[in-house]
Amino acid sequence: MMRKTKFSLAIIFSSSLCFLGCGRNQTAPLSEGGENSPTSAAAKPAELPLDQQTEQKLDPLTGDDVDLYLKIMRAAAERVKNRAPADLTTLEEAKKILAAGAAGRAPSADGVKTLARANLVAISMDQIVAEEMKVDGRTYRGIAEAVESVVPNSSAGKPAGDGAAGAPEHPPTPLEKRLSDVNGANMKFLGPYREEIQSLIGVVRNPANLPK
Repeated sequence: MMRKTKFSLAIIFSSSLCFLGCGRNQTAPLSEGGENSPTSAAAKPAELPLDQQTEQKLDPLTGDDVDLYLKIMRAAAERVKNRAPADLTTLEEAKKILAAGAAGRAPSADGVKTLARANLVAISMDQIVAEEMKVDGRTYRGIAEAVESVVPNSSAGKPAGDGAAGAPEHPPTPLEKRLSDVNGANMKFLGPYREEIQSLIGVVRNPANLPK
């Protein structure tokens, strides 16, 4: 069973919107939509093939990959620590919309967009930064998934790579085997960067950032 990684954290926020009647799980498509976006991926049932459930880069990470990830995550962490006025406004507006939803008032179309943006601001600031840096969204997500598949988000209270769940229900598929091998290689490669990555993830992906 593939571990839920970085982008699935958005489910924490979107699940709080279910009572508002929002049918979509909105996460950062980075100027691209369609069936490969995190939005659609989060809505896919677990029965779909593994290659339709991951955007993770399927080759071992390189030095350039890690440099790009760290560059974006460092900038994202700084922006989380020092919120821009527009980001603060988005989070405050999201709180009001959630409060209205608790009182039984469904959000408007603009309200849904605000909630989606607040989701990004709260736990996917790196995707906003990547877009502003003109980095290809799919490429960045693939790298981030690969990194965060083997480095735990301590703020979410869930360790990564906890594969001691007993025997698999079926022999691994070729893609599952490839992911396992790649994750093993990435875990070793990221050793020197692990502490910084874990710290950055704890800032950028902290569920406590979500508006309530």
